[in-house]
Amino acid sequence: MYIKLNKMLEDIYTLNSDELNSVIDAVKLRRNQLHSLDAHSFKIGDKVSFKGRHGVIEKATVEKIKIKYVLVRTMSGQRWNVPGSHLTPIKSKEVA
Repeated sequence: MYIKLNKMLEDIYTLNSDELNSVIDAVKLRRNQLHSLDAHSFKIGDKVSFKGRHGVIEKATVEKIKIKYVLVRTMSGQRWNVPGSHLTPIKSKEVA
């Protein structure tokens, strides 16, 4: 995979503007697909954690699954809109 990636990166430098725009569009599409998959890997009621403002680890419960984001409610009652890729599932033993 590393060799394949290096080859792709080298090839980028040979692209013209239209070709480069096509690559950029493909990367954006793939990134959106991954964000959506991450968000939909959770279900309502799941316990999760994420890094909030100033690096504070927040624990929360999933309230709603959106297209690329997950609406969660923290233990203090705050509601956050968090990208699915930023959430970590919490096993039931860890919820305390």
